[in-house]
Formats: sequence, C-alpha cells, structure tokens
Amino acid sequence: MPAKKRVLVAMSGGVDSSVTAYLLKSQGYDCMGATMRLTCSRSFDEMRERSCCSLRDLEDAEAVCAGLGIPWQAVDLRETFSRRVIDKFVASYEAGLTPNPCIDCNRYLKFGALMDYARAQGCDYVATGHYARVARTDGGTWTLSRGIDPAKDQSYVLYPLTQERLARTLLPLGGLLKGRDVRRIAAEQGFGNAGKPDSQGICFCPDDDFAGFIEDREGHPLPEGDILDASGAVIGRHRGAARYTIGQRKGLGVAMLHPVYVTAVDTSANTVTLGEEADLMAGALVADDWIWSAPRARMERALDGAGRDGVPVSAKVRYHQPHQGARLLRGPQDGTYLVRFERPQRAIAPGQAVVAYEGDVVLGGGRVREALKG
Repeated sequence: MPAKKRVLVAMSGGVDSSVTAYLLKSQGYDCMGATMRLTCSRSFDEMRERSCCSLRDLEDAEAVCAGLGIPWQAVDLRETFSRRVIDKFVASYEAGLTPNPCIDCNRYLKFGALMDYARAQGCDYVATGHYARVARTDGGTWTLSRGIDPAKDQSYVLYPLTQERLARTLLPLGGLLKGRDVRRIAAEQGFGNAGKPDSQGICFCPDDDFAGFIEDREGHPLPEGDILDASGAVIGRHRGAARYTIGQRKGLGVAMLHPVYVTAVDTSANTVTLGEEADLMAGALVADDWIWSAPRARMERALDGAGRDGVPVSAKVRYHQPHQGARLLRGPQDGTYLVRFERPQRAIAPGQAVVAYEGDVVLGGGRVREALKG
C-alpha cells in the first residue's frame, strides 16, 4: 500500500483548526499539529485571551491533538512575524497606508515559513481552518475558490496562494457551514473549544488601538499636525496622521455643521484632509505587488488578448465588501494592474488589498497604489 500522505495542521487553538485536524485524520491522512508562536511585543502571560498565541490557545491546541492521538508542537516564528508582518504594518500606517496584516501573515507565515517547516518535517501538505476551497482541474492546475459559507468565506485573505502553494494546501472546511457543521462536529467530538468565540480584530493589537500600538512599538508619540479642508485651509489639529483612515467619519476632532470624512492622509506633510462623501468615490484603482493565484501564463495571455477592454472580473477591496463588477487591465507602470469598476466605489484606500475573481474562483490580487476618479 502507498504511504499515507503526511499533513501539518496549523493549530490555532480555535474550533476551526481543531475540526480541520479531526476531518483530515478521519480521511486517513497522517497528521501532525503545529501552533505558531508569533507574538513578540508581549509575553504569553501578558497576552489577553482574545489575542492569538495566548497560553490558552496553546493549551487548547495541544489538548485537541492529544485527544486525536496526533503529535503537536509549538513552532517559534516570532522573528519572522515581527519582521514580515508587524514591522510592515507599522511602516504602512506611518506612510499613510491602510494595510491588512492578516494577508501578510498568510503570505509569509502560514503558507510561507510554516510551509517550509512542514517540508522539512517530511509533510506533503499544510492544512488550515480557512473557509475557502482548493481543487485540482482536469488540466492539472489548481483553483482557489470561495467557501460555501458566505458569512465566513476567507478567500480574500488567501489570494497570495500561488499555484505552487495551492498544490501543497488542504482547506477541508471550505465546503462546510460554521454554525451548522463545524461547531456541531466539535461538540460531538467533545472538543473543549467547541464554543470558543471567533477571534476578532488584529491578533497583535487586541485593543484595536493601532496608533497606541505604533507609539509603543516606536517608543515615541505620533507627531501632531494640521487638519485641512478640501481647499487646503487649516481647520484643526490631529494627534498623529496614523490615527486616520480614508472614509473615516467619527473621532475627527473637528466640529462641522454637516458630515465630513477623511479623504486624504499625507504623512510626508503630516496632514489629514477632510471632505464630502462624494470626494470618496473612485471609478478605478492601480495595484502593485500583484500575485496570481490562477496560472500566471494563462492570465497574462488573457490580458494580452483583451487589450484595452480588459478581462471581465468581479473585485473587492475589503474583506466583507460584496463583489463588484470590474475590468482588469495592465497598469500604467510595469508590474502594475488597473481595476476599472462598473460603478464608482467608496473609500478605496492605498495599502488595501484588491482581489479579482472569475465567478467563485480567485484570479489574483495586489496592493492598492492609488484610487482614480475617472
């Protein structure tokens, strides 16, 4: 008989990864569990329960693996996490961008450093509890598709999975509903974390106080600066441009007779500009740092063939945003891509991720460089 395929299951201590391990073992895979130790700025004892990598998470992950009879270990990836995710997060906010550190964690940690670790352990696959689907086509290529649970679909944050990585990835929860299926399985198996709440927010910033985290990380307060109106006139003072994001309405520190929104953050001038909601609308965007989940050669040929009309896609620039009709074209600079929407979109912020789909299938994605009004 051929040897069982060996899988490293990324165990977060939550219900999703626990059910993932159970399902794969039930399907006959040779499983081992691994929990990434990621947090750098706080010790385990200081980490709150709602953050990742807490002592409780480690204990829950180890207990589930023990109950399933599979080996478990903690993998120290703190240096990589600090350099690849936290440092980039801080630098992005200081540059006036709106980053998504969960995407970087998937790109560089779960399906980067942890996949390298799995290969060194003789594992054929890495499995996670993400709600998305991986499948092999008749032509031998791979597809990444939306999970069937619309409330939990996580394909948006997995667009950095290239063909090479998809070939070594298992996502057994993509065809399940969390409330109806996953928690029921966890309860039936007697997992102690069956009722554990979903993680919320950014794991290393449990209070969602991004500015406070950056100040603590950098060791100094954010510099104050001017708040401007659309004409460039000074109408107030801010306590750090990193406290503001495009589209923000509340907590602006300026009293106006009508609603105003953050329309620009200029960290080089250390200014924040406020304007009308109409000023937030953009019909297109330019993206860089693009990664293809679909076969790159096929997509490049499609773009060449489409010319100025572009490839029809649906796209989104936020995790929970409904899919928007769009056209994907080559961008104005080498290595950039242009996404032109059928209808103007609100509050597209540089630094956000834009992900393009063909139906349920992820084609690729990149980082928003700029929003275009036209």
